[in-house]
Amino acid sequence: MRSVIKVLAFTSTKRIAIYKSLCRLSSVSSPKPPVMLTTTSDLWLQLTKQLEEQIKLEDDRYRKASERSWEINAALVRCEMAHDASISDSARDATISKEEAALDELVKRTVLAPDMYNNIVHDNNSDTNTTIEGEIIVHPRAPRLGSLGNKMEDYARYKAFHHFLAEEKLLSPNAVCFVAMKDDIPRNILTDEEYIGGACIGLCHDLAKYGVTRAFNAVEDTTVVPFIQRVRNVVSLILEELLQFDFRNGPLRRKYDSTKYALKAIETVLYELSVAGVVGGHSSLVVSGGKTDDAGATKKMKLDEDEEGKTAHDIAMQQGDDESSPIPRKEIGDIRERLDHRDKLRENLIKSCRDGQKAAKQAIFALHRGDARNAWKLLADCEQCVKTQLLPILEEEPTLRYGSFSGVLEEYVEGVLFYTWLHGIGDIGKGTNQPAGKVLLPNEFSLKISTEDYLGGLCDLTGEIGRFAIARGTVRDKVGVKLCLESNKSIFMTLKMLGRLPKNVSKKVSAVSSSVDKLERLLYEQSLMEMTGRKEFSSSVEEHASGFENDAEDN
Repeated sequence: MRSVIKVLAFTSTKRIAIYKSLCRLSSVSSPKPPVMLTTTSDLWLQLTKQLEEQIKLEDDRYRKASERSWEINAALVRCEMAHDASISDSARDATISKEEAALDELVKRTVLAPDMYNNIVHDNNSDTNTTIEGEIIVHPRAPRLGSLGNKMEDYARYKAFHHFLAEEKLLSPNAVCFVAMKDDIPRNILTDEEYIGGACIGLCHDLAKYGVTRAFNAVEDTTVVPFIQRVRNVVSLILEELLQFDFRNGPLRRKYDSTKYALKAIETVLYELSVAGVVGGHSSLVVSGGKTDDAGATKKMKLDEDEEGKTAHDIAMQQGDDESSPIPRKEIGDIRERLDHRDKLRENLIKSCRDGQKAAKQAIFALHRGDARNAWKLLADCEQCVKTQLLPILEEEPTLRYGSFSGVLEEYVEGVLFYTWLHGIGDIGKGTNQPAGKVLLPNEFSLKISTEDYLGGLCDLTGEIGRFAIARGTVRDKVGVKLCLESNKSIFMTLKMLGRLPKNVSKKVSAVSSSVDKLERLLYEQSLMEMTGRKEFSSSVEEHASGFENDAEDN
């Protein structure tokens, strides 16, 4: 027992320095423990119920979107099977028409259904909502839920491929099949990204595969080689148009990088057919005007003898400048301008997010210093930044809702929660030695926040409460440490009761559990010191006080 007392009584210079520093942070000159207001179980039950309802609602919407994705996928497969069916031409045409009509109807119902979108930016701002007989019209750029975006891209790919087989032209983004009508109000079925990814890039890969399939009967069918040549010209034109885009790193950029391999595959088929034609004596397979090097490999393919000296790319560009171009150059150019504009919006949003996030972070530091008035001002600055600088950008481009903007909201939620936990509501300047223990509910914020933003800020709050608990522990405020432990434990139990959490929030649960363990250890060491009769003490948890801040936010 004596050895234990000696270990606990040991006070190093480092511990004394930490003790004095945290005493200054706590703004307390007297060791007398203040009266604490404890949080009630009703508050946490109300919070849990509200979060459960919201998470269940979002899960139901995602489930419906996933089911609709499977329906669209099945409809696309049925259409492909109808094209490959070994039946009479008239029966096959009737089956294709029936399946495509069902597919078009399903896609249009999906596009016009508000439940298939994450319309959070406009759902939270009634001033920007357009309604018809009380029904909200979804923003044209609202993100789709689940994998619906991928299925719409597959739909564009299917339509573009079969349109090319019939017309040998690239389907325009303004085609009738890509427009849905409701109450005489048109809505584009595809976004610009879905059109580029499906009707352009996806088409190139489908044509490369189809060229191999057509080449099976190249000897009997003399139209095969000219058709593959025209396919090569169109793919070359598409690749040249895509080269004008400044794609940022992302899924669309990776898809674009694969387009050159589709062009290479088509040129390889033409080369191999030409070689086979020369060797086998089939003149219909030989590409006219081909030039070979010493090794016999074709260096550049010529379209015909009249275009001697011009490559396929040069002739494709000439065709693209003509009014009868096989690709809608003007519409693709308009898409490029819109994508460039959205990239500028994204850059402006990221720059403005830095100011808002910095203000929220500084507010938290001010609260730890006991400067409640400055913290309140900084939180107001963050809120003003969101309202005046960030929300106008999101109202124009809702796809930017996640990423940097979510980081600002999480930091803002953390700051407001910590301020309210310390001072309650509407009591500016109250000392930090008497925390109110109040936790705001999601619907009590002045800014509209998502469930994921709230849960992320709530998890980070446990780190700030842990740091505050260390400051209270240095002045022997056992009641204050108990309140901190109670708050963190209540948050942890709330997260456990919710069960299924958003992915980004799930990563932080272990840090919340760790903060509870540290506070329990701190309270135990305080009690142990009291048993020894010592009036001054420091604990092993105090030496690692910074860990509370890093636990939740680093995950």
